[in-house]
Amino acid sequence: MKTYIVLALFVLMLTGLVSCFNGNSSTNSVENDEVILRINDENITSEQFKKVLMDQKKIFRVQNTQNLKLEELVWIKNRVLDEVIKSTLLSQEIKKNNIAVEQDELDTALREAREGYLEGAFENALKLEGITIDDWGNSIKNKLLTNKLIHLQVNSKISVGEDEMRRYYDQNDHKFHKKEQVRALHIMVGSEDEIREIQKELLSKQKTFSDLAKEYSLGPEGAQGGDLGYFEAGQMPEEFDNVFKLKINKVSSIIKTPYGFHLLKVVDKIEERKMSFEESIGKVEKILFQDIQDKTFQDWFLKLKENSKIEIEYDSLEKIN
Repeated sequence: MKTYIVLALFVLMLTGLVSCFNGNSSTNSVENDEVILRINDENITSEQFKKVLMDQKKIFRVQNTQNLKLEELVWIKNRVLDEVIKSTLLSQEIKKNNIAVEQDELDTALREAREGYLEGAFENALKLEGITIDDWGNSIKNKLLTNKLIHLQVNSKISVGEDEMRRYYDQNDHKFHKKEQVRALHIMVGSEDEIREIQKELLSKQKTFSDLAKEYSLGPEGAQGGDLGYFEAGQMPEEFDNVFKLKINKVSSIIKTPYGFHLLKVVDKIEERKMSFEESIGKVEKILFQDIQDKTFQDWFLKLKENSKIEIEYDSLEKIN
C-alpha cells in the first residue's frame, strides 16, 4: 500500500511538471527571492533551488538545460525537488531535536577530509569544481548533523543478532573469501634514468632493495624500506597488478604510472582462502546493519514526508533553467 502511495505521488508530481513545461515556456526570468516551494511553512526561494540545480547539472555534466529534451529537463528538476525536500525536512528535524556539532568534532572531520592532499592541491580541487571553502565546510557540518539525526531516529533503534549473522554467513559464504595477497617493497622515483640507475645498483647487490628504498624512494613508505604491507589486486594502481605473477624475492620490471617510475619486490604471498565466521563477523554485521538501516530510514523518512505540508509553485518553477 505504501509503495502504491509513493508511486502515485511521484506520478502526480511528474504529471504536474510535464504539464507546466508543455506550454510555451515563459521567457521571463524568475527573481532570486521568488518562492518556488513551501515545506512546513518554510519558504524555498528560486536562488536556493538554482544552487541545487547547478550541483545536479555538474553531477550529470549538463552544460545548458536549454539543450535538454523535455523529459530530461523534467527528470533533472524532479531530482532537484527531491533533494531540496529531503535536505529541508532533515534540517528541520535536526533543529527540532536540538542536534549540534561540537567545534572540535567539526575540526577533526575537516582535517580528515583534507588528508592526503599536497599543499594547495585541495584548494585547487575545490576551485575546479566551483566550490567555495565555506560551502565545503558547511557540507561537512551538515553531514555530521545528518549522521547524528539518523543515529537518533534509526541506528539507535535497530540491532543485528548473532543467529541472524551466522545464517547470512552460511547462505553467502562465497562472499567471505580473502583474495590472494602479496607483501611487497616499493621504490618510486620521478624519472626513468633514476629508476634504471637503481636497477643497476640492485644487480650489483651492493645494497639491498630496502636500503635503496630508504635512500631514493619518494613514496611515504620509503622510510620503512619501501614496505607496502599486504595488499590484494585492485587495492593499488592497476599497473601494479602484474606483481602477483612474481615469485617471492623477485623484483618487477620498471613500471610507469602517472605518479612516476616504480620497482616492486615481492617478499611474501598469502593464497586465497575462505574466511571463518569469526573473521567475517564484522563484515557480516556491517552488511546486515546497512540493509536494515536503509530500510528503516526509508520508512522513517516516508512517514516524515507524508506528515509534512509541501506546496510547489509550478508557474515559478517553469521559469528556472
